[in-house]
Amino acid sequence: MSHLNASNDDLFATHGNLSTKLSKLTSVPGYPTKLKIYLTNSSPYWQVRCYFLGKVIVRSLKTTSKRDAIRLAKIFFNQCLMKQCKDPIEYVPVYEVSTHTIEVVAATMLRSEEAKVSRAEISSHSYTMLCSRIRKHVLPFFSKIPVEHINYGHIESFLNFLSAKSYKPMTISQYLTALRKVLNTAHANGFIPQVPQFPKIRVTSTARGNFSATEYLELLHCAKKLQSLPETPVRITHRNTRNGIYALSNKIPGEMAWLIGFMVNSFVRPVDVKLIQHKHVEIIRGEHCYLRLSLPETKRHKSQVISLPAGVRIYEKLYDHFNEQGLAKPDDYLFLPKVHDRQAAITLLENNFRTILIHTNLRFGTQGQRRSLYSLRHSAITFRLLYGKGIDLLTLARNARTSLEMVDKFYASELTAEMNVGMLHSRR
Repeated sequence: MSHLNASNDDLFATHGNLSTKLSKLTSVPGYPTKLKIYLTNSSPYWQVRCYFLGKVIVRSLKTTSKRDAIRLAKIFFNQCLMKQCKDPIEYVPVYEVSTHTIEVVAATMLRSEEAKVSRAEISSHSYTMLCSRIRKHVLPFFSKIPVEHINYGHIESFLNFLSAKSYKPMTISQYLTALRKVLNTAHANGFIPQVPQFPKIRVTSTARGNFSATEYLELLHCAKKLQSLPETPVRITHRNTRNGIYALSNKIPGEMAWLIGFMVNSFVRPVDVKLIQHKHVEIIRGEHCYLRLSLPETKRHKSQVISLPAGVRIYEKLYDHFNEQGLAKPDDYLFLPKVHDRQAAITLLENNFRTILIHTNLRFGTQGQRRSLYSLRHSAITFRLLYGKGIDLLTLARNARTSLEMVDKFYASELTAEMNVGMLHSRR
């Protein structure tokens, strides 16, 4: 192709070098074949090109929708004809009627969220869940609606669509939050004048099921029993995995009983269990004997945690056990130290704990809540509320690296008046 002369009209662009990779040129139905639309690998927007008066005129249509691109290409062609014929009719810029698909806006939003992960503003897990919600339902539902046209009615239809799938209010609320992030991005980039109003949905939070003192002892007994069973070797192949994680045997690891006791006596979260190393643990002996846990920052909390006295005994047994194997150095992890992939480690611990729950028939709480490792932390806080003499809620919340609101909403909500009947009947 010979060199093309530059156009004097700043609303049009001519390209002398089309080295950028183009998609297949598409003709516009009902118009001359010289009018084409196409995509390039350097822009998400559709481009239009047409041969006029000895030169090829090219410009961006500023839309990611093919349907809109065809419509705008027709406007582009008619305006070129007007210009060629020196028609006095006023020229209207094509980009004033441009639209954007939700795929392009969502991609922009996810890039911003990914940057927040790199800055440690949000967790990688939160980002992964956001991506999953966007791709699973948000994009498919709004794929044919430009973001400029999304209104309250569309959002309400989306809510009803999710409700028809029997999603719980909390899950629906999370999907609406993902959609709101996309529309906020569209507004921030000037694609829409304002974010449309969202329908309100009532979300009722259900506290994770905790264990009673009797159930806690039952868990410890079961863990010790299962870890003493004869080991059954497993030949590792690509077909033989244990819940997606390669395992050497079907035996419950020896530290599961210690893990259960440690979590109940230290208030830690499962994410803390994944990251805690021996260098984070300090034994304090004096008027009170406890563990001082200087844990890495998780859930935006980085304060120290103080364990109960029983936590010291549990940690000493765990330390002696792994020290004999040379796995109790400062940088070694407390639980499953041989597993360097810590996400795989916590997955294995969760799977083993699920096995213990199934054996003890304690998989579900009294209100049908599905129990997990997190229920041990719930039990730790609930036990202090039940058995701690004159416990100060602010001190408890700070030591558990949470807030007073969370303690009242998710932990104290499980208590009944009868549980503290002695305190209610006490006298000064």
